[in-house]
Amino acid sequence: MSDKEKEVKNTEEMSTEFVETKKKKREGKSVFSKIMNIVLWVILLGWMAICLTDFYNVSKEKEPMFCIKTETTTYDDGTVDMCLGLGYKVYNYKRTSYTAIEFGPFWTTDRSAETK
Repeated sequence: MSDKEKEVKNTEEMSTEFVETKKKKREGKSVFSKIMNIVLWVILLGWMAICLTDFYNVSKEKEPMFCIKTETTTYDDGTVDMCLGLGYKVYNYKRTSYTAIEFGPFWTTDRSAETK
């Protein structure tokens, strides 16, 4: 056998070993890990659906649907309604100095509080 033939044969054996090893790893996953994988994907997709639904409602200037906690802050010239969702906040400013509805991450603060 020539050197090239030996090299091709070794390469084929190595690729066959690699494929078999991958199959064993895939088959070796436990039922628990498969179920956990599915559960985590369902949770992630559900959370994304909730965030996108509220974002869509806010962009259409409607109230968000999924509020964990709501607060209203009263000022001399109006109010600011805050809705805390799952990882986001929605502020609805109903003031004469500032009128808007804002969707942002949970660490955002009331922008109009600085202009009391």
